[in-house]
Amino acid sequence: MKVVAICAVLLVELLLHGSVLANSSAEAESNTDNGNEQSSPSVRESVDINTNSSHSGRIINGKQGNIATFPYIVRMRVKNEGYCGATIITYWHVFTAAHCVYHIEDPATITMYGGSASQTSGGVVFFPSKIVIHPQYNSSTLDYDAAIIRVNNTFQGYKNIAPIALQVSDVPVKTKCYVIGWGWTQYATKATPDIMQYAILQVVPVKKCASAYIYVPKDFICAFQGNGVDICHGDSGGPFVCEGKLAGATSFVGPGCQGQIPSGFTKISAPSIRQFIRKHAGI
Repeated sequence: MKVVAICAVLLVELLLHGSVLANSSAEAESNTDNGNEQSSPSVRESVDINTNSSHSGRIINGKQGNIATFPYIVRMRVKNEGYCGATIITYWHVFTAAHCVYHIEDPATITMYGGSASQTSGGVVFFPSKIVIHPQYNSSTLDYDAAIIRVNNTFQGYKNIAPIALQVSDVPVKTKCYVIGWGWTQYATKATPDIMQYAILQVVPVKKCASAYIYVPKDFICAFQGNGVDICHGDSGGPFVCEGKLAGATSFVGPGCQGQIPSGFTKISAPSIRQFIRKHAGI
């Protein structure tokens, strides 16, 4: 999967639809759900963003995942089309990227599925009752790319469905972390997997992102693996898990999900994000 970065002249596209790993090409990915399309920061180019866009991403060159290993992931669908991932953080709340839901006027248009690695079958259906977007979220820059969704029916009591603990401190550079999702696995063909994919990325200094993008959003973690492994369309909002805890949510990726530059993840441990989660999810 490849994660979409904030787009500029090179059309670096944001990940709003749901998967994390991708073999990349040098274009940014953009979400096309609901006719919206938004892009991410480009590689050393001025930001030129269409704020009506949606974001998506998928994992490229990843491996098939087992839902028993990642019971905290849910897939979100609108009009029966998968477009983003989210992470269960309490029995009533999921955490996702704001760019996945900022254009959603009615929470009832979203359907969430948990407890299955398949994108098309199995699992339990959950219905959102409320969407809260970080008050400082900026759809043009992806600053504070965080949102919390409350569900009508509890996540408790189901097999392979469980919340994950949150990282409370910054993840050290060189830490190896998981990205998980159902995003594109091939950027050129926009192929999506039926079975959830995962990949391992390594946390890198934020300056690595700063040297690759003209603008780096606030409160982000940068991660990279190389070898064509990345997030991509459809991975957006999905979990970035380090040392068994949720460290971030998939937010942006480099051009074409090629894995040639770092991808970005909303940082859970950032004070502004932790305060937001504490206020609206109670943890």
